Amino acid sequence: MDLLVQVKFIILNALKNNIKTHTERVYAFTNENVDGYLKEVRGDSALSICSSGDQYLNLVIHGFSTVHLIDTNPLSEYYTLGIKRALILGFSYEDYFRVIRYLFKNKSADEYLEKQILLYLLEFMEEKYVLFWSKVFHYYFELQNLYHLDVTLFQLLTQDYYFDKDEISFYNTYLQSKEQYDELKRKIDSVNIKFIWGNILDYSFDQQYDLILCSNVLEHSYYPNCNIKELKHIYEPLLQYLSWYGKIYASYLFDLYQDGDMRSYPIGGLDVRARELLKEEVLFIPSYRKENMNGVLVLRKDVAKPNFL
Repeated sequence: MDLLVQVKFIILNALKNNIKTHTERVYAFTNENVDGYLKEVRGDSALSICSSGDQYLNLVIHGFSTVHLIDTNPLSEYYTLGIKRALILGFSYEDYFRVIRYLFKNKSADEYLEKQILLYLLEFMEEKYVLFWSKVFHYYFELQNLYHLDVTLFQLLTQDYYFDKDEISFYNTYLQSKEQYDELKRKIDSVNIKFIWGNILDYSFDQQYDLILCSNVLEHSYYPNCNIKELKHIYEPLLQYLSWYGKIYASYLFDLYQDGDMRSYPIGGLDVRARELLKEEVLFIPSYRKENMNGVLVLRKDVAKPNFL
C-alpha cells in the first residue's frame, strides 16, 4: 500500500473512529541514552536504525560526516528527514522545546496555531518531503474541520506522545545546550545522508562503516529461548561491513544492572543472562532513572593488528 494512503488511513481512523492504528506509526523520540553511548566512539561513517531520527541527529553532532539510515518503516524517513530536520532548521533552541511540547503533549489543541507551525515547517524541507507532508497536512486539516478532536497530528502519527523535556535532553547531546543545538544546525546540511528501506539484519551494503547502530531492532523480531552465543550470531552478517576498528552497537539493554544485581533482559522472546556477557562486550551507560544502569552489547571484528615491521 502506498505510504501516503497508509498515513491518511491512520489519520482518518483516529479522528473518525477514535482508534489508533499502530501500523506505520513512528517513535516520537528515542528512549535510549544515545548521548551516553556515543561518547565512547569516534568515526566518520555510520549506519543506523532510523527510528525517531534522534540517532541521526546525535551522530551529526558527534562528528560523523556520512550517516546512512535504515528502517523497515518507510514513514521514519519522512518523519526524520522531513519533520525532525525541519524543526532544527526552523526554530531556535528555546523555541524548539516550546514547539515540540505543543505538537506532542498539548491536549487542548489550538487548530490555528498547529496549522501555522506545520505549514512553516514545509519551508525547511527538501522537495521530496514537502510534496509528501503538504498532502498529509491538508488532509489532516480538512478532517479536523469536521471532527475538531482534542489531539494534534503528531499525537496520531507517533507510537506515543509522552513528553518530558528533561528526559529527552538527557538522551540527546544536541538538546543539552544552546551551543550543541546551534552546532547541529550548522553541521546538518554538510552531512552525506541516505535512507535505506529494509531490515538491517539481512540487508547487503556496498561500503564499510566505523559504527553500526542496531538500537532495539530485536524488539520487532522473535527469537525464543535464545542464548548469548545465538544472540551474537544474529549480528554476525554485519561484521563484514565494519571498518578495521569499527564497532557494532548491537542491542540496547534496559535495566541491565539494577539493585546491585545483573539482570536478564527479554527482547522479542529472548531471556539472556547479562552475567554471561564478557566485560568487553558490554558498555554500561547511565539510565535516566538513576537507580538503574543500562547497557549496549558491543561487537567488533575479530582481526589481528597489522604488522608493519
